[in-house]
Amino acid sequence: MKKSKKLITRTFQFILKNYLPNFFLKYFLFLRTFRKFKKTVKQPKIKKIFSTNNLDKINNYEYKITSQNNEDGIIDYIFKIIPNQKYFCEIGFGYYEFNSLDLIKKGWSGQLIDANTLEVLALKANLAFFYPRTNIKILNNTVNKKNINDLLFQESEKKNIDFFSIDIDGNDYWVLKECNLNNISCVCLEYNHWLGRDSKKIMRYDENFNFVDNGIFGASLLAFDNLMNSKGFKLIAVESSGTNAFYINEKFSHFFAILDPIKSFKSIGRFYSEEKKEKIFNNIKSSKLFFDI
Repeated sequence: MKKSKKLITRTFQFILKNYLPNFFLKYFLFLRTFRKFKKTVKQPKIKKIFSTNNLDKINNYEYKITSQNNEDGIIDYIFKIIPNQKYFCEIGFGYYEFNSLDLIKKGWSGQLIDANTLEVLALKANLAFFYPRTNIKILNNTVNKKNINDLLFQESEKKNIDFFSIDIDGNDYWVLKECNLNNISCVCLEYNHWLGRDSKKIMRYDENFNFVDNGIFGASLLAFDNLMNSKGFKLIAVESSGTNAFYINEKFSHFFAILDPIKSFKSIGRFYSEEKKEKIFNNIKSSKLFFDI
């Protein structure tokens, strides 16, 4: 899209968002996003392993349809094995690409939570058009460690969550630390691969944190592993792009091979030049926002 067209679109969206009822903005966003959403949900499975290092058996089941990387295949594999009621909750999503979208296509119910109003309205419009019979609740909220449990379990009849995915690009560790995971079967979380396989680093909690692609976010895989183990969850998958790790409630752990987070660690970086990587590593070294546990 040309810069002039982008400027016109953003200006129009600003006017719709701030001066007119949400219906008009929602309809405008639907017209803008309809084709992209349709193309994504109609595309076939894409099987591509991003890393050939430290692969585990479960990585053989990876594929992508509507997830950002290969999460779709791992999710499908997990829930073909463990009993479930087909209910999910995902925090942090893009309107056409997120971990639970393929589950929605398969008839799952659940709730989606995101702080971005435009993403929320675009997804509401597209789900209403393409999957009108699904039972999906979409909330436009900023999640923090104070409100996580109220948001997650506000529906009194839904106390059990089969699949829980969190990707809020910053305070994920602290939100998970406060989250009641007792009645959750599987957790998918994004770890900060830039922090390396051997570190236990965590970003200091900042309720006003805004993500920038500079390596400053979240926590290392080892730090998350320590937290999730303390909550009764075991590591069963590290997706080959080096983005997400999957943890299973220990009551289902006998179904899977439990992984060592150091041996199974994977690093992303395929989209980054060597210059960009070096800059990110320097940012982390000089940052005062991380501490070791």
